[in-house]
Amino acid sequence: MSAPSSTINLKATLTFLTVTLFLAMADVAAKEPADIEAADSPASSPTKSQHPREKTLMKRMWGVEVIFVRQTSAGYMLEFRYKVLDPEKAKPLFERRTKPVLTHVESGATFIVPTPPKTGALRNSNEPLADHTYWMFFANPGKFIEPGDLVTIEIGDFVATNIVVR
Repeated sequence: MSAPSSTINLKATLTFLTVTLFLAMADVAAKEPADIEAADSPASSPTKSQHPREKTLMKRMWGVEVIFVRQTSAGYMLEFRYKVLDPEKAKPLFERRTKPVLTHVESGATFIVPTPPKTGALRNSNEPLADHTYWMFFANPGKFIEPGDLVTIEIGDFVATNIVVR
């Protein structure tokens, strides 16, 4: 006598779930505790990441706080986000004459802000306002810069060093 098809489907589903659960547990057990912590944290930063006092100095001198640099547009662009704390000090970052440059620390390769004919430079150049977040995009041809890499951003005299790319 044969079992109804719903019983066979239930047995097959339970078997599949048991095997899947077993394999997932085996994978977690095989990992070292440090591997699990690293997977849970954001992109691990190299040892030369930005010093906390450097952020304080940047706030005091330039009136800005760097939020992040991350890949965007499928990795072909890098987005630089920063928050203006003091608009008067931050004005030099918004000058249209100033050409921002992003430098890959390891290789020394430099990247620019693209300027498409229809939209203009992919950056903010209006008057800065306090407590507003601003952005700037840099070209990343060939996805050269990857998450975890260190970059430096120069906008005129403003220099933000050793920023870890997300």
